[in-house]
Amino acid sequence: MFRLYAKIPGKKRFLPMDYNAGSVVINLIHATIFSEVEANKLRKEIPILEDINPGWTFELRSISQ
Repeated sequence: MFRLYAKIPGKKRFLPMDYNAGSVVINLIHATIFSEVEANKLRKEIPILEDINPGWTFELRSISQ
């Protein structure tokens, strides 16, 4: 299982994302969780996300259950 994190311009740290809303969240309960298959697809889309959102940096992080 994985979560998508984003670093917004001007912020010092990465924040978890609600992928459906397209926004960062504070509480992990609101962050989208991706399966291995979904994460593999998303890895290919990260460069596109970074092109669409100049200055943002995205990364997938593994989560333990």
